[in-house]
Amino acid sequence: MLDVQGEQSGLRIPKLFSLPWFWVLLAAGLSLVLYLSTAQLHINSSNHPYATDVGEIQNALPRWGTIHHSGYPLYTAIGSFFVTVLGWIGVPPAASASIFSAMFGATTIGLIVLLALETRISAPSATVGALAVAVSTSIWVDASLAEVHTVTLAFSMAALLFAMRFGRTGSRIDLLLLTFFFTQAVMHQRSEILMAPALLILILPHWLEIWRNFLAVLLVALLAPLTYLYLPLRVWMGADWVFGTPGSWEGFWTLFLDNRAGRIFDVQNSPAVWWQRVSTTAKLLADDLLWPLLLLGLASASAMGFDKERRRAGFAFIWIWVAYLTLTTLIWRNRITDAQLAAKLPILIVAGLGVAYFLDQLKRRSKKFSAAVTVIVVLILIFWALQAREFALSITRDRSVEEIIETVDRVMPYEDGRRTTITMPWGLEYWGLSYAQAYRNQLQGLNLVDHNANPRELVERGDHLLAPLATFYVFPMQWWEDFLGQSLYLSTAAPGIVEMSRAPLLSAEDVPLDIDHDLKNGIRIRSVKIMELAPQQKQIIVYWESLETVNEDYSVAVHLVAKDPPLSKTDIIYQADNNHPVEGYYETTLWQPGEIVRDDYLIEIPEGAYPAAIRLGMYRTDPEAGFINSPWLSLPVEAKP
Repeated sequence: MLDVQGEQSGLRIPKLFSLPWFWVLLAAGLSLVLYLSTAQLHINSSNHPYATDVGEIQNALPRWGTIHHSGYPLYTAIGSFFVTVLGWIGVPPAASASIFSAMFGATTIGLIVLLALETRISAPSATVGALAVAVSTSIWVDASLAEVHTVTLAFSMAALLFAMRFGRTGSRIDLLLLTFFFTQAVMHQRSEILMAPALLILILPHWLEIWRNFLAVLLVALLAPLTYLYLPLRVWMGADWVFGTPGSWEGFWTLFLDNRAGRIFDVQNSPAVWWQRVSTTAKLLADDLLWPLLLLGLASASAMGFDKERRRAGFAFIWIWVAYLTLTTLIWRNRITDAQLAAKLPILIVAGLGVAYFLDQLKRRSKKFSAAVTVIVVLILIFWALQAREFALSITRDRSVEEIIETVDRVMPYEDGRRTTITMPWGLEYWGLSYAQAYRNQLQGLNLVDHNANPRELVERGDHLLAPLATFYVFPMQWWEDFLGQSLYLSTAAPGIVEMSRAPLLSAEDVPLDIDHDLKNGIRIRSVKIMELAPQQKQIIVYWESLETVNEDYSVAVHLVAKDPPLSKTDIIYQADNNHPVEGYYETTLWQPGEIVRDDYLIEIPEGAYPAAIRLGMYRTDPEAGFINSPWLSLPVEAKP
């Protein structure tokens, strides 16, 4: 195997290969290419723990907004600048936010090579070890998404690098750079404080220099907490995407002092629980890298503690992987969380450094054997990279949230001048809607609010209060009744969208009587509208009218049929039935006499089908008689030319 230090078999090594920065840029460049190949280019749709907060960040950065605890002011300020600059050349915010993560992910990999070189590991071995980290599942996914973790890792690796340099040189500039990167890392992610003992081990030969430069160290350290002034600054500047209340003293200190411990730790003494913790942590790490390679890396990194030249580095690495393995094990709430996935990242860094050290030690003993083993390791990494890439794509290419965006986009603002307000719980779907409205020119004319908005206040100020079905999965109808009162009137504003009101929503003046189909159950079909949304998709708007008090709960039948009337079940091409009108939430026994209820349905026409009619009706079940159907209303469908 060729060595960057000299020659072998009379062959001169190309000068480029002997330059350390070539190997740093090689590792970082390859990593960046991998990460950009899986970067999420659109609004996040994945509910995987890796992507828990991605949609929030995709919305916050282009607005120069702020995000969840603990605020991450450094990340949001730099990220907002990056996204804004890329926006000037036409890159969408979601893609820019992912590229931002990819850049810091690649930077982390380059810093790992520098860290290995500082440990006197040869450049090729350092590069292979760094690439082992690069293709680990967690690092790859985090570098493909709008997430904070690659920034944390880059600052942590820089702190380790300058700690190692300072321990060797005692240089004042290395000390100040160590102080800067470490304090920024801790302010960015509080768990990075666990790095402190490792850093102390590395700087041990020159630790007295800290006291000789105490004032300079203190001033540099104070830069980190000062970044939190960015949060109230953005509030005072009128940012429209702000998490919490950082503009108030209480809200500011809540974010600043938050370390997530109360939300992520749940220490229990049950042996069964501890076994579950340990086995889950082991599985998570095995998902990150082929476990024999992972164990080899951790064992080799630990073996540095017995290497006279690298003893302090070895003990520092032992501390890091043991500390973060313990943290990962403790973070358990009977489910895998984003905090647990983030806590294990430093373990992967140490494993990669260990792989580099192992290959380097082999080369010192047998260059041929080392070359063979290195080739095997590289092949293993290629095999693993294919799997990791496929997994990353399963998250970054998920477009499922587009369904709710499409659903809400069908809502047309009301012509009466009252504000049309869509309410959804803060989270995945809400972030998708907000992004589509702000950056894709969709949902125009609609007012989006999250669950923190008071429904009563919205209705009292005159808003049309609408909610997609997903809202009721989190906040059931009883929750809305508690806010708005038991006399709650419901209707649909589009398929999958329910409007709620404390007064009847429609009057006879709003809906002309153009059908007048009596269902013989105290209800008639007052009017029907059919709209073609796409060549194979129709929207049916039914206006039911209660003629009298209805004492039975009726279900709705909406059938697309090939023959009218259908002679068998095979003649029913498509059904859009519901157990109650208004998406199943408005029982007919709740209707008041004279009340008009709008009810929307989607009809999908299967490819190759030739429907004859759309049939509308109601039915109920009787213990003895079975299904009792109302008279059907048939609406002919134009035959295809």
